[in-house]
Amino acid sequence: MAELLTCMDEACCSGSSDETTGYVLVIGATNKVDAIDSALRRPGRFDCEILVGIPDESAREEILIMRTRDCSHKLDGSIDLRKIARSTLGFVGADLEALVGKVVELAFQRIMDEMEPESSNDSMSDDESWWKEHWSPQQKNKFTIKMSDFEVL
Repeated sequence: MAELLTCMDEACCSGSSDETTGYVLVIGATNKVDAIDSALRRPGRFDCEILVGIPDESAREEILIMRTRDCSHKLDGSIDLRKIARSTLGFVGADLEALVGKVVELAFQRIMDEMEPESSNDSMSDDESWWKEHWSPQQKNKFTIKMSDFEVL
């Protein structure tokens, strides 16, 4: 930390007035603002600090829209992203991404559980790889993510 502060002080304060000073851009990120050395945060070291807080309900809804965009053709009409955003207070983007990923897994498992009895009459019922076969259009249409998949979590 001392070396960083020395270099920063030398970069901004050294040299004669005849020299053109360049610009130095320092970007740092932390989720533990209280752990930052106070010497680093004293006035004159950085022009500004940008605090990125936890997203509010509308921001969480936007994040959910972005995270479900890839699977939008698989979303059931019952899904209410605003309701999900309302119930995920304190979630950040990574949390919402993980939530969507988990819901996709749950939906896939639900569909596989529904399909297994259908295929038990087939000759592949003894084979554990029955689900790897090509899916019929009817089976593909069954793969939708429902609001109930979100509510399970």
